[in-house]
Amino acid sequence: MRLSQEDYQKAFVQTKAITQAQFDEIALTKEARQIGLDRVLVARGVLTETEVGQLMSIWFEVPFVDLGRTEIRPEDVALLPELFSRAQEAMVIGQTPTQIRVATTNPRNPILTSQLKKFFRREIVFVYATGRDLQQHYFLYQTDPESRLRAIIDRAQVEASGMDMRATDFVSTMIDIAYQRRVSDIHLEPEEEYVIVRYREDGILHDIVQLPVDLEENILTRIKVLSRLATDEHRKAQDGKISYKTPWGNDVEIRVSIVPTTHQEKAVLRLLTDQTQAFSLPELGFSPEDYTKISNAAHKPWGMILATGPTGSGKTTTLYALLQLLNEREVNITTIEDPVEVDLDGVSQIQVNERTGLTFAKGLRSIVRQDPNIIMVGEIRDGETADIAINAAMTGHLVLSTLHTNDAATTFVRLVDLGVDAFLIASTVNVVVAQRLVRKVCMGCIQSLDVNTEQKFLFERLPQARGLLLSMAEKKTIKDLQLFAGKGCKVCHMTGYHGRIGIFEVLEVSDEIRDALMTHKNANQIGVIAREQGMHSMVEDGMRKVLVGQTTIEEVFRVSQLDE
Repeated sequence: MRLSQEDYQKAFVQTKAITQAQFDEIALTKEARQIGLDRVLVARGVLTETEVGQLMSIWFEVPFVDLGRTEIRPEDVALLPELFSRAQEAMVIGQTPTQIRVATTNPRNPILTSQLKKFFRREIVFVYATGRDLQQHYFLYQTDPESRLRAIIDRAQVEASGMDMRATDFVSTMIDIAYQRRVSDIHLEPEEEYVIVRYREDGILHDIVQLPVDLEENILTRIKVLSRLATDEHRKAQDGKISYKTPWGNDVEIRVSIVPTTHQEKAVLRLLTDQTQAFSLPELGFSPEDYTKISNAAHKPWGMILATGPTGSGKTTTLYALLQLLNEREVNITTIEDPVEVDLDGVSQIQVNERTGLTFAKGLRSIVRQDPNIIMVGEIRDGETADIAINAAMTGHLVLSTLHTNDAATTFVRLVDLGVDAFLIASTVNVVVAQRLVRKVCMGCIQSLDVNTEQKFLFERLPQARGLLLSMAEKKTIKDLQLFAGKGCKVCHMTGYHGRIGIFEVLEVSDEIRDALMTHKNANQIGVIAREQGMHSMVEDGMRKVLVGQTTIEEVFRVSQLDE
């Protein structure tokens, strides 16, 4: 039961969290009608998720809870059926002999209140939780994934005649569990005597269960059928796509890649879900000063914004967050992507198709004839695409794109390598964002600790990082530091980490940097100028997040380019 516009106005405008003009502008959008004005405020970076939660709880006159910081017992969650919990956006988070404590997005829903009172016959105490927070904690309904998948495997071994049905059950259960755990990739990796199923969670691969070799063929056949691939082809690589709907009604697009190996075929399934749609730039981890730089560049009528980093560093997510910030009815936004990872309302999105000749370059040529204001190019891969994108940025379009470079300053060298003239780069590129993703400390089990032996060893090998951290913390020795880590809980599957956040360096192209480009300065020289003008490196941004408990020093060392 979604709130009315009048309710939202009271919650946000009358509390002076936003202005009437901001409310009127967002309330009229298609997004607000579909997912709710509160979620659009977060997606566009007007308010943070926590701010929205606190404001809504004040308006509802109930406490606000951050489920990540709340100890929740699975036996309490299980008091409500999962399908009901998802449909009503309500979850039991505690109980006493006389009361049931329920987190929900609408504590004033009379139908929900009536149903819960009849069901439990106890007093219902509501607290407010945001929709995304609830979404991220439905995994508490899960039993151990290995046990669930192992039960299917054992049935398949016993009931040979029903093996095809067991393969169907295994694939759907494997995907359902992955969706609940916010897994990005599922790997089926064949060895000589078994096949290992692995999940990539928060960027790290985890072993889940071992399959007998004789069952893998049936499972792969099921995956091939779902993705419309040739089931009798075992010697060539195949790529496909599955449009999957979870038991709870969520749509999941799955990219499938199958390749032959020295044992059997290996399959990797990339899950593109609706759980990543509502990220704003502040939620991704941008500092207020970096957010201001990007926002200023994004609201210029023309020019280029580039996100750089290796595969899997969150570049596309950053561009989607930018598009959500810019997505107004007054502008025409068109993208060309490979693949289209998230459907954005009000945005024309084009899928690259090499078979039909629709490449980034050819698609981009067509887009500029479609009267766009803003163009997003999924990736600049070659000189032709770079040339067209640069020219589009020079002729009155705002262009967003990605490149594979190690840091922000190297981006200019990469564009020159692709054949773009330095004066064109200097004239068009406004901001370069270099980024990596680090795992976040789990808020459900975070604790403050002294620097341990392993961390001391890292600091000894990397004195530059040690000096930087001590300077930022205003401490004299490592012994004086207090860092943070998660001790492990059910929320983080005992890893101490839950979710990911970006570490960034945002290079704003100034007149001095344009002069350096025109005089063919190298990347190191450009980087020095940028730092003199206030740019923080990714390592510095990571250290800031370490000091406030968002991540750990090990994570920053793992993903950063640190010289020993």
